[in-house]
Amino acid sequence: MHPLCEMCLKEGKSTLVEEIHHILPLSEGGNHEENNLMSLCKSCHEKIHRDRGDR
Repeated sequence: MHPLCEMCLKEGKSTLVEEIHHILPLSEGGNHEENNLMSLCKSCHEKIHRDRGDR
């Protein structure tokens, strides 16, 4: 896993990882494989779930 938030990096920011996100949620058939995980800061993780409408 990456030590910096992957979404922040795309915006040119360096933010330390605080949470790991399942790209395809476990409840939808996702798994714990590295290709289904994203390193995120808390803010970006919350934004993803707000946009999905599941938090």
